[in-house]
Amino acid sequence: MKLKTLLTVYSGAAMIICLNFLLVPGFWITLYGASADPQAAFLYRLIAALFGGLAVMAWFGRDAEPSLSRVAMLRGLVVVNGLAATVAVLGAVSGVYNRLAWGPVGMFLMFTIGFVLAAPSGESGRDSAPRELVSSEALEASGGSRRKLWWMR
Repeated sequence: MKLKTLLTVYSGAAMIICLNFLLVPGFWITLYGASADPQAAFLYRLIAALFGGLAVMAWFGRDAEPSLSRVAMLRGLVVVNGLAATVAVLGAVSGVYNRLAWGPVGMFLMFTIGFVLAAPSGESGRDSAPRELVSSEALEASGGSRRKLWWMR
């Protein structure tokens, strides 16, 4: 699957989740077998805000040219979906939710794998974007450095 297609599908899924969790959180809470108290509804709405941001980021990142920013976005999407899949598995096996909890597990796992596989080969290595994209002067002025964190290598 092309990266643009994957980002389009992800953006649509994230926006649907955002709107559902924002507008009718009680329905989704009870669908998974939990009680829809005010705290749970608030947390679902808070999660909706995060999904809304992810939807907008993925939508406007669809046409991004290869760059450090696009690499950062893809790595972030791998991390957020991988962590969400892990948390969803824990929720499903612990009995916190009913059997429907395996749906989000599959969705987050598929998106994680999709973003890992859809990234062009040049974006998965150490030199994922040309060095001249960020000038040394701009980097020094911002107080940054070219040193990479351990998880970015």
